[in-house]
Amino acid sequence: MPPQIQTNGKLDEDAADLDALQKQLGRMNGLSDKLVTILDSFDGRLLKLEASILPIHKSTQNLTKLANNIDATLKATENIVDCLNMPSKEEAYILKGPDENNVLPYLKAMGRLKDGVDSIEKSQLKSCDKTIYQMKQLLKAGMLHLETLFRKWLSAVSNPVDVNTMLNSNSELMTTASMKQLSQLSTYIASSEKEIGYSVDFTKPYIEIRSAFLQRSLHPLSQAVQLSEKHQGISYEKGSSEFLKYTECYTKMLESEYKFAEQIMGNEQRRAAAIKGSIIPATIEYIAAGKQLNAVAKRLNYTETTFVFDIIEKYDRECMLYLEGLAQIVPLNDIQDMMNSFKLTVLRNFYEFMEDIRGRKEVNPQINLSSDGTVHEMTSNTLNYFKRLYIWRDTVEPLLILVGDGGWNSMPSAQVMTEASRVHAGESALGAALLQKFFVDALDQMTVALQLKSRGYKKPTLATLFLLNNYNHILRQIRSPPLNAIFDDGSEMKFGKLVKKQLDAYQESWKPCVENLMDVTYVRGGAINKSMEFEEISRAQQTYAIPDTELRNQVIRDVKNVLVPMYGRFLDKYQGTDFTKNPAKYIRYDKERVDKMISHLFEPTAY
Repeated sequence: MPPQIQTNGKLDEDAADLDALQKQLGRMNGLSDKLVTILDSFDGRLLKLEASILPIHKSTQNLTKLANNIDATLKATENIVDCLNMPSKEEAYILKGPDENNVLPYLKAMGRLKDGVDSIEKSQLKSCDKTIYQMKQLLKAGMLHLETLFRKWLSAVSNPVDVNTMLNSNSELMTTASMKQLSQLSTYIASSEKEIGYSVDFTKPYIEIRSAFLQRSLHPLSQAVQLSEKHQGISYEKGSSEFLKYTECYTKMLESEYKFAEQIMGNEQRRAAAIKGSIIPATIEYIAAGKQLNAVAKRLNYTETTFVFDIIEKYDRECMLYLEGLAQIVPLNDIQDMMNSFKLTVLRNFYEFMEDIRGRKEVNPQINLSSDGTVHEMTSNTLNYFKRLYIWRDTVEPLLILVGDGGWNSMPSAQVMTEASRVHAGESALGAALLQKFFVDALDQMTVALQLKSRGYKKPTLATLFLLNNYNHILRQIRSPPLNAIFDDGSEMKFGKLVKKQLDAYQESWKPCVENLMDVTYVRGGAINKSMEFEEISRAQQTYAIPDTELRNQVIRDVKNVLVPMYGRFLDKYQGTDFTKNPAKYIRYDKERVDKMISHLFEPTAY
């Protein structure tokens, strides 16, 4: 078939299909118009239905609201009626007071009363004023019962404690259960004050109970101080002062009391007032004991007051920081003033120590000398005092910083303690230098004093031995622990030279004997020109003393090294000659006897 005929056939088919589609579309448009008409009819009917139902719906809502209001009113009325009946229901239970073993039901009853008061007051019904008054009176009565219970519980945990309990308390002096009960009760009462309109101030009962507790606990320590410290003196052992234990217990009790009050007293101002009031009696007694002890220290010689260093050290190391922190809340200035008085006593002791060495308190520094030339009491006391000061150097050095270089040469005034705060821990090097300077100054003054005292001996040899003994004793002490940690080589060299000088001077005392034994000795007219003075000198020196064994051996050895060989030559020269009709008158001892007699020098019982 030709292509043109095929194309015409295809067009006829497509035209037929298009015509069929147009007819179908026309039928569909007719159906759509009918549906639109039906829907428009439904919309109109719905509008009419809504107009009919809406008034009914609104009426139903109003009825529902009215019913709810009636129900709420009935409930409120029922609640008010219950509240109005509450005084008669709770009165007996509230007035009876709480069960100590189970306070919770009582607190719940108090809570119901508070809620009842709130409900009635919100109703603003004037006819209920009388009932509100009755309920508030019951609440006040209940609060009084709770306050009484608080006092009772507080008293129960405020029985005096002994020293061991205080020292080992670790700042807790009551059981956890007791603390929890008191804390809960005080919290409830404090939180209820505003609601109830009844203020309960725990400050007064707290002060009454806790001040008595603190004072009764610490009072035995105050008595112990008064009984024991009167007997402290040179024999005092570090750490043995009863006031140290008193200070530690006092500080621990204050620390524990602060933590106790912190949990019991919620109001910060009331807590500060309560702590202040509770610690005042115990603090007054503690300060009085300290002042009395300081008065004792002032009357004693400085050598007998080393217990004061212990007190200062204990306070500065263990108590000061805490008490200064507590002083931000309650005033504790009197304690610091007391400790400053102790420190001022020590500073004045330094001055009195220097005055004693200078001998300004002595009418005649040359009296009270020993007859044998031994070490003077002043020398021993001074060196022993040095050792005590070294033991407490951590306390002494800051005090020396207060007065400065040479400040120990004048009496310090109380004004110096106002500058105590300027001394810091970082100044240890300065303090150590001042301690050394203080010791060196004291030894310099003592050297002068010893020389002055030596003039009190009529015999020059005894004066020499006196200086030798004292200088040697000083030298040995500053070479030995603990003083060798303070004195340097300069001081050691100085006293080494002084000892050497006195050794040489002592050798001079044997000069008459030596001269008689020298080759210049000659016989004239059948007799020795001078009688030998050995016996006289040795007899006199038997009453003298050199207590240091090493020094005594050295002195005797030096005498022997000179005298015995010369005496031997003397015997060899004259013993076999006819220089006198009575040789025994001049030659009484052999060489061995002389050696033995020299060996027994400075021994009074040797003959």
